[in-house]
Amino acid sequence: MQDVSDYLIIGAGSAGCVLAARLSENPAHRVLLLEAGPPDRDPWIHLPAGYARLFASGRYDWGYATEPEPELNERRVNWPRGRVLGGSGSINGLVFLRGSPHDFDRWAQSGATGWSYDDVLPFFRRMEQWLGGVGTSRGREGPLPVSQVTRLSKGAEAFIAACEGMGYRRNSDMNDGDIAGVMPIQMNVRKGRRISTARAYLHPALKRPNLQLRTGFTAQRILLDGTRVTGVQARDDRGALHNLHARQVVLCAGALASPQLLMLSGLGDGEHLRSLGIDVALHCPQIGLNLQDHLIARLAFRTRRAGTVNEVMRSRWSLARAVGGYALRRSGPLAVGATEATLFAAVTPGAEEAEVQFQFINFALGSAGYVLTPEPGMMLNFGQCRPESRGSVRLRSGNSDDKPLIRANYLDSAADQRIMIDAMRLGRRIARAEPLAGLIEADLAPSAETPDDAAMLDYIRAAGTTVYHPCGTCRMGSDAAAVLDPQLRLRGIQGLRVADASVMPLIPSSNIQAAVIMVAEHAAELLRRGS
Repeated sequence: MQDVSDYLIIGAGSAGCVLAARLSENPAHRVLLLEAGPPDRDPWIHLPAGYARLFASGRYDWGYATEPEPELNERRVNWPRGRVLGGSGSINGLVFLRGSPHDFDRWAQSGATGWSYDDVLPFFRRMEQWLGGVGTSRGREGPLPVSQVTRLSKGAEAFIAACEGMGYRRNSDMNDGDIAGVMPIQMNVRKGRRISTARAYLHPALKRPNLQLRTGFTAQRILLDGTRVTGVQARDDRGALHNLHARQVVLCAGALASPQLLMLSGLGDGEHLRSLGIDVALHCPQIGLNLQDHLIARLAFRTRRAGTVNEVMRSRWSLARAVGGYALRRSGPLAVGATEATLFAAVTPGAEEAEVQFQFINFALGSAGYVLTPEPGMMLNFGQCRPESRGSVRLRSGNSDDKPLIRANYLDSAADQRIMIDAMRLGRRIARAEPLAGLIEADLAPSAETPDDAAMLDYIRAAGTTVYHPCGTCRMGSDAAAVLDPQLRLRGIQGLRVADASVMPLIPSSNIQAAVIMVAEHAAELLRRGS
């Protein structure tokens, strides 16, 4: 491992697996991929419904949490991020949404030239093997299977019908143009099994002799010779340090770990680094800023018996039936991730595009963590598509074992507060619309008596949480303050690029995994072209 690689990729998550596979397609390129976590062998990773068990166990989780959030009653919010081959794509809820085409046009308008919707559409198409109907922008030849939930629960069918009854259109494909409307969710699943980028891209590529994977290797710092990167220092799971040399290093550690590693390497805000005793190699104040995430809150309901996950898990007999159905048909509640259906809607009069997203959840959680209620239940999760609030990632110390200081600053913007209140009002109307109303027996959280804006905002502050979409902390752009240029190169440093959720100048309107994979596909093309 002391040989010089052409490309050294840090982090085998949703982006890193794509880059390693694409760059190693050229047999002349020697590619080394490092992952801090273990291989993705756990059977719960590959069962779509297994994400809940993975979250609860924390076994493949970095264990991040925010600092006390001022607008969330000083609560710390847990931020699970994957520490396993496949990264967060191995433990997430499997929702596959590209986002709005306008999202990427806004990227280009903000200075990320070459990242408009027309620019990135070929990379969305390149990644996917769409198993559904005809779509003018869908890919059919890619490695990642994408399919729509076809066997909906009673609750999901009722949710879609209720939204249609309220005038929202049934969107035939939210990944083929405008996202507004309601439809069953799409997932990266094949034959009832999760297909992460580790499965779709990396595992087939590991047969190539020019690609090496090392799990259990945690990057400690980037090695520099002046302003040129020469490699990475990494620690293996036995505690031994290794200096790994490469002609180019690509950082794919995610929106939290990527800026953390840069700062530990002396790249970041000079005053902040010097205060921690870190020698400054490059003063770049924006590293770790521009942090964005989607805040969600949940409307939970007790329902009559409707095949909810709460009912499935209540007895050994019902669970055995679900397991048998999954084994025979690869369908049922075990074949579905976090949600079955979603709605994108505007809540502001005159709004030109969707402002909020709802996800129908076929179970209800109690107030204490990720624990199902004993009665049948459902939830409507709601969140703002494009929050204005911005947070930061900073070092806690110069020790790489110390988790970073994360401040999301949820609801810091008055506009974000307004939209979340309006979203909650809309969620209540959906729950009162037939046929969904016919399944609901009582409000669990909040209570039915939440009449005014102040009370609703109090509930959102008390119950709001992450939907696991941190991004933006190594913003790309054309301005001098941007961390990266539009070719994903770190300004002022040679031989170092970043290609993960941290590069996004603005958060996409939906779940972000598909956009992360697109970033990696685009990055691979830039590297192959030498751009």
